[in-house]
Amino acid sequence: MGTANFLTETVAGWTANYQQAYLWSLVLHSAHIEHDLKPYDGGWNISVDEDMVGAAVGELEAYEYENQNWPPPKNEPESLLSFRKRHPPTVLLMGLLVLFFSQTGPWSSHGLWFQAGSVDSVRIKAHSEWWRLVTGLTLHADAVHLMGNVIIGGIIIHFLCKILGSGLGWFLVVLVGLSGNAMNIFIRDAAHLAVGFSTSVFGVVGLLSGLEMKRGFNVKAMLLPFGAGVSLLAMLGSEGARTDLGAHFWGLFCGIFLGFSLASFPSFLKWSATIPRQFFFFAIAAAIVVCSWWLALMRI
Repeated sequence: MGTANFLTETVAGWTANYQQAYLWSLVLHSAHIEHDLKPYDGGWNISVDEDMVGAAVGELEAYEYENQNWPPPKNEPESLLSFRKRHPPTVLLMGLLVLFFSQTGPWSSHGLWFQAGSVDSVRIKAHSEWWRLVTGLTLHADAVHLMGNVIIGGIIIHFLCKILGSGLGWFLVVLVGLSGNAMNIFIRDAAHLAVGFSTSVFGVVGLLSGLEMKRGFNVKAMLLPFGAGVSLLAMLGSEGARTDLGAHFWGLFCGIFLGFSLASFPSFLKWSATIPRQFFFFAIAAAIVVCSWWLALMRI
């Protein structure tokens, strides 16, 4: 966590670390103290009304005192994928979708990958092929579908990982994607077939929106996620063989619910900030995807 200095004027606190400033903002919102979070002097200021400075400083000091020994200090080696530095390897990970598309190609009803991994409601419900909820996220109908998700999705996923860390961030990307697909499949009765990472992208739009809702309805801060969602819809369109507005909606819904819930527990977000825990979450996310494809290909 960054260095913290508590001041006594309209500025209640300053930190060089954005995640710590974000957690402070959640703490003050939980205490119903109105405030502003703004960049200042290479870090971030938490500013409040002059008559609320004492209460705000008290809340922040209490929070830091309760969490002063957590997470415990460790001599962690520097790593290429150092989550603590908040430089998410988003380009590398989104590039894997492009590489995978070079192997699967565009949509083909007779293609091995699409037969094994598309989100097929009949196969999921009748044959319990639940792994399709995940494998379908990694398949794309065409190059436009892919690039929309990679470019727009990459921007907002990168922002999410700057806040939560790459491990927890990518775990949530997979979780909201499969949750959105699951809600979409089990609520509708008609047979349904779909592919695409856009369910996860709309889930991340929901996650960022849910986090901001907990901090207060900051219209400016919510422009990025909602603007990304509108841009992706414009690029993909609302109709098409493999375009699924239902999955987009449920991904967004699951993301908002999960983001708001996470923001209600700033201590958990601080607990998850260590490198080992971030790698743990990342390993879980990778394992879900790899195991899902292993199960899918074993059935062919």
